[in-house]
Amino acid sequence: MSSVAVVFGGPSPEHDISILTGLQAARVLLEDGIDVQCIYWSKTAEWLGVPADLEAADFLDPVIRGASELSLSVPGGFSEVTRRKDRPLGIEVVLNCCHGGPGEDGTLAGMLATAGLRVTGPSPEASALCMDKLATAGVATGAGVEAIPTVSLREATAAIALPTPWVVKPRFGGSSLGVEAGVVDLATATALAASGASRAGAVAQPYLEDWVDLNIAVRTYPELSLSAIERPLRSDEGIYDYRGKYLSGGEGMESAPRELPARLPTSTEEKIRAAATSITDTFGLTGCPRIDFLWDGAESLRLCEINSIPGALGMYLWSAAGIPRAQLLGDLLTEARESRPWRPQWSASSDGTALRIAGSVAQKLT
Repeated sequence: MSSVAVVFGGPSPEHDISILTGLQAARVLLEDGIDVQCIYWSKTAEWLGVPADLEAADFLDPVIRGASELSLSVPGGFSEVTRRKDRPLGIEVVLNCCHGGPGEDGTLAGMLATAGLRVTGPSPEASALCMDKLATAGVATGAGVEAIPTVSLREATAAIALPTPWVVKPRFGGSSLGVEAGVVDLATATALAASGASRAGAVAQPYLEDWVDLNIAVRTYPELSLSAIERPLRSDEGIYDYRGKYLSGGEGMESAPRELPARLPTSTEEKIRAAATSITDTFGLTGCPRIDFLWDGAESLRLCEINSIPGALGMYLWSAAGIPRAQLLGDLLTEARESRPWRPQWSASSDGTALRIAGSVAQKLT
């Protein structure tokens, strides 16, 4: 079996887009002569080995053609479930193509690392930080990068200090779902914060109407480099939402309408690249995350968010910068192979002294 696995799907609202990203990545690797094992993480969190030549429509059927049941052992990794004894797949490195939810918030990366597998993308710690929109804005601002002013709706009155209208969005989640723009009153904001993905936490930001979306991807292996800058083209007025990103073409984000490279003043491009470099260093980013900004068309630039596992892995951004898709994915796998699968804080280095000198539990409760 291949030592490389492409994992996609996952229990996330962005499940379908993850399938598209995973199938594209697997196809690129296969065409480059790299044998891959495709692993589908179902909506109900089952692991399935699936053929690498499947198409998107194959995942609409209740029973996926050629699928086999897999298990994930911690430690141990992936194995094929058989009647007698599970057969290890021998996976060494995983290309993470799971968007949103556990794929991007560090849960999947931490779980796979605990199983002894190397995985592409930012570390669990960096991923969790990037998924938290309130923390992202705070850390970026502390590093000297201007972010969209962001407040938590857990303390509902905090939003009053922001100019209206507001954008209300899940604090922990992807960039496209559960986002409501044009909110002008606190009652509506708090109602939105109590529904859907926002129930885990919600934030409010000023609605920067008529500002332009500008995105850039970064990587630090084999050296720090920045992709071309894109300007997504919205089909209508409003925010750049799920439909605009993923449903505007047949290949998900790869075929969404965009200006690439974006036609920008030199000063604006330099500002974006400087901000992206600072964010990469401050957040300790690895993999190929995409950093999204909003621009007023003149001098003002604001960080919007960081996508640790971007749509289509941002392959189109790197192609526009002269880095072929196969090279990008190959470098991601090499970076993961050369990383340590176990993080220092996970080491069991205690010597038992605290247990030996401890009295009974009952004594500690008196």
